[in-house]
Amino acid sequence: LQLLSPPRGCELKGDKPYHFKVNDEENEHQLSLRTVSLGVGAKDELHVVEAEALDYEGNQIKVTLASLKMSVQPTVSLGGFEITPPVILRLKSGSGPVYVSGQHLVDGMCFLLNYICSFKKKARMADKDFEDDDDDDDDDDEDEYVIFQ
Repeated sequence: LQLLSPPRGCELKGDKPYHFKVNDEENEHQLSLRTVSLGVGAKDELHVVEAEALDYEGNQIKVTLASLKMSVQPTVSLGGFEITPPVILRLKSGSGPVYVSGQHLVDGMCFLLNYICSFKKKARMADKDFEDDDDDDDDDDEDEYVIFQ
């Protein structure tokens, strides 16, 4: 899966859910969730964050992502917990604010990216202006992106 957009996030407060959906049937999309954190001003009460999505059989399921309390655990790392859209994130209990961060990943976007960059081992830049005179790069197995002009 390729990263489609920079990291994104949402704020959950009260009974206002966040809806994440895509209108692209041709590519596989994933919402990769990273962290859930209480915001400044959140009360010292239990905040439960829930995600609603479809399981592998197409049935609607609800999963608790985090249970947070300011004096006990104000943030939790989800480590890239991936959910297939459409996804609804909601604050099941607590008043918030609660912030959820993550990334939108897409499979099948390589055909677009290939016009811009090529993934090669130890590729050389075509333009000398882009050369790095640094001798810090001693790892011959490191992959690089080359931008075509």
